[in-house]
Amino acid sequence: MAALSPLDKLMPRGYVRQMFCFPSTHPDVPRVLKAGLAGAVSDIPYLLSGITTREDQKRISLGEPYQTLEDIYSEGDLSDVADYAAMKQGNFPPSAFTAPGMIPPNTQPPFPSPAPVFRTRLSLVKGGFVLCVAVHHCTTDITGFGALLKIWAAHCRTGASAAAGFDPTWLDRKALLEQPGTSTRSAPASIPELLYVRGPDDFTRIAGASVRPNDPTTCIFLFPQKNLRVLKDAVNGHIVSQGAAAWVSTGDILTALLWSAILAAELDPASGVEGENTIGVPVNFRSRLSPPLPPDYLGAAFAMTSATNSRSDLVSFATEASPPSDGAPLDPASISRLARIASTVRSSLRRIDEESVRDVLLYLDAAPDDHPPITLGPRHDGISIVSWADQSMYELDWGEVVGWCDAVRLPKLMNKRYPIVLPRVPAGVNDSEGGLEVIVSFDRPVMERFQQSWPIKRWAVLRCQS
Repeated sequence: MAALSPLDKLMPRGYVRQMFCFPSTHPDVPRVLKAGLAGAVSDIPYLLSGITTREDQKRISLGEPYQTLEDIYSEGDLSDVADYAAMKQGNFPPSAFTAPGMIPPNTQPPFPSPAPVFRTRLSLVKGGFVLCVAVHHCTTDITGFGALLKIWAAHCRTGASAAAGFDPTWLDRKALLEQPGTSTRSAPASIPELLYVRGPDDFTRIAGASVRPNDPTTCIFLFPQKNLRVLKDAVNGHIVSQGAAAWVSTGDILTALLWSAILAAELDPASGVEGENTIGVPVNFRSRLSPPLPPDYLGAAFAMTSATNSRSDLVSFATEASPPSDGAPLDPASISRLARIASTVRSSLRRIDEESVRDVLLYLDAAPDDHPPITLGPRHDGISIVSWADQSMYELDWGEVVGWCDAVRLPKLMNKRYPIVLPRVPAGVNDSEGGLEVIVSFDRPVMERFQQSWPIKRWAVLRCQS
């Protein structure tokens, strides 16, 4: 049995859950999906296990398999209440995924004990199907979630007894603590920079963030690839012109756009724009270890870093940039601000190296059960932007029967939710030019200000709203 790593145990005590939309109406879809899942279970036996949490919430463990395939896989027929063509015409709005029975049982609070590692639910709709997959976060991160889907898809595609390319090293959680040189290295005496202990103000902030908005609105925006490329080229050109040997990525640009738009939308006029704002940014560190972890390592392997920028720069960029016209030239002052913001994001990502990750892992491994609550990452001001962009769901071939995914979605969100960047949409999917979709949930007045900010109005397209 693959025991949880110290980092796994720090993950949220809930589920990573996604809805996948497929246009296939082949009558063998249920049989192929279930047979493929049986193959995935043969590779990953702990999918039949559960997570047990001690009453004090400080100790969790992964138990022995206790379930069957019938426990973790279920089906339902919603063809009388859901129409795939209508869903697709509306760009698969989050409200389309709220029908009773679409979400697998036991994956919403309150959770049973043990809480199942894995649950999936197939919902047949008129003209296609929706597959909801939920995996306990204490067993994986979003990259591991994507690897699990890859294994399942391979079994559906080939029908082989083992998924094409599957390697048992993907399951080896001991690899986190058995890196060369780790055995002779002591745990840090004080808490590392990439961790912090929650204080009373953190619990107050978390409780405030969980309060339901009066009028929650969930939107999905598409940032077309061509728009992101224009901004990336302009920003990197500006950086070069300043004589700096540096660069920013498309992800850095998108984070900067979203960060500024959020801050401007939530700004309390009475607080002004003095001072700085700090956000949390997750980093997949699989490739940053030596030797690197397998790209498809199934456990959690990410750290949190933080980026800090002046509130004035952020708000000015969102509210005082060039007019939101497609033909408007890029304002040099706006590009300069965007370059500063995106560069702080890039600098924060560079801080995650092998030494900093090892410090985190060794400290967590040595921490006693009664250690005060630890949180991943340096402390930030509340905003965090999560990216699923590299999950590659649209590139997965599930075979002739199941086919290819049309959309990755979440149901309508009833709480505030800062942006999640959904899996990258390749050009041609649903006649799209490709780009990055972002789902976000705010109270309606905040959402309206978010939509009217320059980063959103000028560079994004509203795909759907619920």
